[in-house]
Amino acid sequence: MQPFRFHRAAAGLSAGLILLLAGAAHAGTEGEVTAAQLLALTQHGMLIPETKNQFRADAEAPKNISLFRLTNAVFWTADMDIDSDGRETPLCNKSRDPWHQNELSCGTDIAADETSYFVIPLGRPANAKQRGIEIGQVAAIIYSNQVVYAVFLDECGVKGVIGEASIATARRLGVDADPKTGGTDGPVTYLVFTGASGRIADPKEYGNHALAVAIGVRRAKELVAQSAAASPN
Repeated sequence: MQPFRFHRAAAGLSAGLILLLAGAAHAGTEGEVTAAQLLALTQHGMLIPETKNQFRADAEAPKNISLFRLTNAVFWTADMDIDSDGRETPLCNKSRDPWHQNELSCGTDIAADETSYFVIPLGRPANAKQRGIEIGQVAAIIYSNQVVYAVFLDECGVKGVIGEASIATARRLGVDADPKTGGTDGPVTYLVFTGASGRIADPKEYGNHALAVAIGVRRAKELVAQSAAASPN
């Protein structure tokens, strides 16, 4: 959870460059479902009416982001700001990030530079829980023809601001992961698998990236198969 940030500024480029290069070494698509396959599904998403243009990428940006529904999934397309919140590490602390907070909404011992997680705004209009999204839910995050899987572990207290993920998530996508100057304007698509089968239920496993990937890949394959079955021959 964090307040509005000025990000992607010119200052601090050396630290940002180090994190960007570190991230590039890990960038790629996880699993067998491609970014193109998942983005094709989003072309048929149904707008969730009460969320139409209710979200913004940053506090100073216009409201032009909406949530959409697929079968057993919810998605949105936004930017990516960098979250360093959670357990303090050499990269995650107030000296590196003045907005750093040492705990997450999940309340467990998670470090942002170790665990791939993403953030959803608190309360309405996101209404995450009502949409089958609880702490531990897995999402496919799609950027620049790549897919990584991350876990919903933090909620943003700035109403209506959406598009944020951990340092580890950014690294896996090859995004500059510096929390002060990094991130990307996108487009980044966050495709969240809803319901119990799309969630890591055991808090002790929230940091288990292999498990997040396994859940995400299985659910992504199901979505692609459902779409193929529904398409006319």
